[in-house]
Amino acid sequence: MVSRRGFITLATGGVGALALTAATGVPAFAESTPTPKLPGEYFRKPNQLTAAGTLFDNICVRINGDVARIHVPQTVKPFSGQAVPVVWFYHGGSSDHNALDGGFKLVSAAVVDHGWVAICQTAGGNLYSHPTATALQVAGYQYMSQTFTVKTNVLRATSAGGALATETYASKLIPSIAGMYSVNGTYDIRAHYDSGGRARDSVIAAFGDDPGAIDAANPARHSAAAWAGSTMRIVVSQPSETDLTVPPDDHGLALLALASPVAAEATMRAHTNGHSTPGFALPDFIASMERWVGASSGGDRTPPSAAIVAPVNGAVLKGYATVTVNATDNVGVVDVGIYHGESRLLTLTKQSATQWGARIWTVGPRTPNGDYVVTARATDAAGNVGISSPIKVKIAN
Repeated sequence: MVSRRGFITLATGGVGALALTAATGVPAFAESTPTPKLPGEYFRKPNQLTAAGTLFDNICVRINGDVARIHVPQTVKPFSGQAVPVVWFYHGGSSDHNALDGGFKLVSAAVVDHGWVAICQTAGGNLYSHPTATALQVAGYQYMSQTFTVKTNVLRATSAGGALATETYASKLIPSIAGMYSVNGTYDIRAHYDSGGRARDSVIAAFGDDPGAIDAANPARHSAAAWAGSTMRIVVSQPSETDLTVPPDDHGLALLALASPVAAEATMRAHTNGHSTPGFALPDFIASMERWVGASSGGDRTPPSAAIVAPVNGAVLKGYATVTVNATDNVGVVDVGIYHGESRLLTLTKQSATQWGARIWTVGPRTPNGDYVVTARATDAAGNVGISSPIKVKIAN
């Protein structure tokens, strides 16, 4: 059993140097409250920690014979009625649901740090937008909507996974899509087939040598009306011939040309990395995701309120100490953390409708005595952040 006790580690640089893990692997200053077992669950890595200090559970489930990996922040509880955004990841053709722990790992960590849920199904990629893949997408949403209260959905695709993402969006296979972010993503599978070579072979592997079946499932078959009011960010390599796997002229740029006149937002960002994902895609996606989810929340721009209840200002901490924050919002708080400057020191666990807290241990050779200034930050599902008044505490063991 994982201990719920840990240690705050303060380097000589002060509270900003707090260590994020203890020997148990659980955050040194927070109690872990693992996600209850999910329907169809067959594997999990509990009490995982992002670089920013957010506790989450890495869970694999079976959905209608398909397998999916889900990253669930421990602040989110299934079957609780707590509304939460879900980010859907669509992997490339040579990958599967494990992409969430691979190429999508850093992006998923950013999702978890926002208090949102990330999911990657095996469907898609190898099957493009084949009816089997779209049926599994529908089943995936049914599963998630029955397990969590899904507030909104964001689509994040790469390479061949772009076909299922664009088909999901254009056909409205799932509701409440806030936006789609596609990096070097497939859009026109008939263009792959017509181009010959390995691209043609990959389409035939999914559909057989049947142009009629390909055309019937091709996301490019949709008219501009399918993209009315849509929101998307398309990342492609330029010039087009630098990406020989998914040429932008046939895919990302073709989609933009069709959607731009009717979309609420359709933008493009270029790179020169060929078919590799550019480094800017991570912060650019995070910024897009935050903007889209805020917009899909009915334009929620009201930040939460946060107040540190314990310890009190001027408190002297010895041995065990309790950290408690009251956090409220007009919609709902999804995450509360303790900060020193811009450094996140610990993640609190939701204890009631408005109270978040953790139990900490302040004794140890790496816990120097001293005076520290900390604040609490509460975040809502739209990404609005409320910051508490700072307090001063002294560690004196």
